[in-house]
Amino acid sequence: MVIQSKPIALLLMGAAFFPTQRALAQPTDKPIAPGVAPPTAREGGTRIADVIALALKHNERARSPQERVRAAEAAVVKARASLIPSLSATAGETLRPAPPTGSDTTSFAATATLTAPIFAPSAYPLLSQSKHSAEAERHQAGEDRRVLAYDVARAFLTALTANEVKLAADQRFVRAEANLANARARAAAGFASSNDVTRSEIELASAKREVESAIGTVARAYIQLSFLTVVSVSGPLVEPTQTTRAAELRGVSDVKALCATARLRRLDVRSSREKVEAAEQSAKEPMWRLAPTIAFQGQVRATAPTGSSGRVDDETLQLTASWPIFDGGSRYADRESRLASLKIAMLDQSLLERRVEADVRVALANLQAAQGVYQAASSAVDSARRNTQETEVLYKQGLARAIELVDANAKRFDAEVALATARLSMEQAYLELRFATGDGPLDTSEGGAR
Repeated sequence: MVIQSKPIALLLMGAAFFPTQRALAQPTDKPIAPGVAPPTAREGGTRIADVIALALKHNERARSPQERVRAAEAAVVKARASLIPSLSATAGETLRPAPPTGSDTTSFAATATLTAPIFAPSAYPLLSQSKHSAEAERHQAGEDRRVLAYDVARAFLTALTANEVKLAADQRFVRAEANLANARARAAAGFASSNDVTRSEIELASAKREVESAIGTVARAYIQLSFLTVVSVSGPLVEPTQTTRAAELRGVSDVKALCATARLRRLDVRSSREKVEAAEQSAKEPMWRLAPTIAFQGQVRATAPTGSSGRVDDETLQLTASWPIFDGGSRYADRESRLASLKIAMLDQSLLERRVEADVRVALANLQAAQGVYQAASSAVDSARRNTQETEVLYKQGLARAIELVDANAKRFDAEVALATARLSMEQAYLELRFATGDGPLDTSEGGAR
């Protein structure tokens, strides 16, 4: 029979049966960050979706891609400007210190020029290139945010596991204290030797060492989580039961169909395809320079001596054709360079799509192995707990030695740590599978977007 209660009650029960539920493995009840309201009683603590939202709002890795998208969109506007008429105006006043006889000392002149491109062959592929580059940046920005969300999810699970190990260490220490008190009482009554007390003291020191080590691990885990969220996260953390359950029950899928879906959904693959399109358009541009550029220009110029009512207007219209017949081979060198860049982009895309399939297959294999390890660790914990209870009873009856009680306590702690580690590995393997297939880190039922 497994007795589940709060840690305070367990401390009073001494060597009773301690749970390892993550919901109890919380260090404090402080707010998650300065200026952020503490979680409600219904939530019970900080959820994994909460810390992901904080990171996506505050972390520089989430904000920087947005600026890259802005720059790419500005490049589209600049590329389009070469196809749009432009209007410019100039005005000036000239001072002549010693003008000829009968002339004014100053004169005013103004010019307005309208330039309208009629046919700009190089501008069209460059505009298309900029559009594809901007779309690639949008996809890459989404991928960068997705990667950050997964980093936060991993840090959250690591902190949660560190809490669980800390709780197991605390429970081992409480059991060691109770066993030492029992050994001293039995030794004083003459039912046990002083060696039982010595072994119990050694076990208590070992348990204390594990507690201190666990405290440091928890502190490091929360520092890393706070670094990613940019605000101080101090817990308590809520176990993502949906993720754990999904990781435990995830079965074998059709690998080929899963890989095909991943290639369609993954934003880095989409970005890679847009980069190939952009490189292809860029490679077309040098050969378009062989065609003439045709533009229309109209100009109005007005001049008038200062103080004179007379004004002279001059209007001109021009149709120009610019045809670079020979440029020393520059266009052909640009063509070869950009064809090489296109080939590189295509090879990178091919490598990425092959890597997607490898990622999916590796993630499935890791998840299946982690599920088996988790099941074995769960069975081992059940056995270790029973062994601890039985050994405690036998020791109190004088049918077991202190070394057996110390060994049972240590093995139970090792089994509980192994279970926490196995659960973390299984959850991380499940996250890696979701990452490989292009999903977000959370199921929608846990408040996370796909």
